[in-house]
Amino acid sequence: MARKPRVYGTSGFYHVILRGNNKQNLFNDDIDRKFFIDRLRKYSKELKIAVHAYCLMNNHVHILIGNASQNLSLLVQKIANSYVFYFNRKYERCGHLFQGRFKSEPILDDVHFKTVYRYILQNIEKSGLAKLDQYRWNSFGALNRCRKNSFINVEYIMGMFSSKKLLLEFLFQRENIKCMEYENKIVLSDDRAINLIKRIFGISSPYKLERLELEEQILKCKIMKRHGLSISQIGRITGISTLIIRKS
Repeated sequence: MARKPRVYGTSGFYHVILRGNNKQNLFNDDIDRKFFIDRLRKYSKELKIAVHAYCLMNNHVHILIGNASQNLSLLVQKIANSYVFYFNRKYERCGHLFQGRFKSEPILDDVHFKTVYRYILQNIEKSGLAKLDQYRWNSFGALNRCRKNSFINVEYIMGMFSSKKLLLEFLFQRENIKCMEYENKIVLSDDRAINLIKRIFGISSPYKLERLELEEQILKCKIMKRHGLSISQIGRITGISTLIIRKS
């Protein structure tokens, strides 16, 4: 079946989601997160695309960008290619990291923009992992920093409110409005699962498992399941195909 063509809007604003292949983690430590944000900064400036908000989750990323109708796909391609090269080299793995095409939706108007902006910042809070104003890996902090010290465009969202106080009140309002979503359920802590895999198999990185022969992968998956790892989590932190994990 032919894939649907990407939908472009007239405003130039887009909500973008990049997802880990088979729901696997995109980030294993803060160095990974810093590298991704650095690539976002570098290529958005290079392509003259405004970044209004972002939130890095374990296995997916939300970004709100503007002035992007001409270079939307190019921006994502540059970030993804650079990050995959870095990630595969660091963790001694190969192959895909991101799941297929990235998801995007055009922002229709200012009301839609505000809704998506809040949704992206609240994403970490709704997952139960952290408060939106206490999480290091979203763009909330840019609202409290000088513009010259951040690549995040804060003027546009601030211009929609008569005061910063009203903006913050809006951001902390809990709404059930759903934008593009990506399930991020966690059974066993990924950090604990990664350390467990390293210990029981005597390896330096969980990604070494996806390079094993098929029968050996199945055997290892059975062991991981017995230790309480879910199917989605095994795929997320090892890169092993979900089909192989289900066979185990």
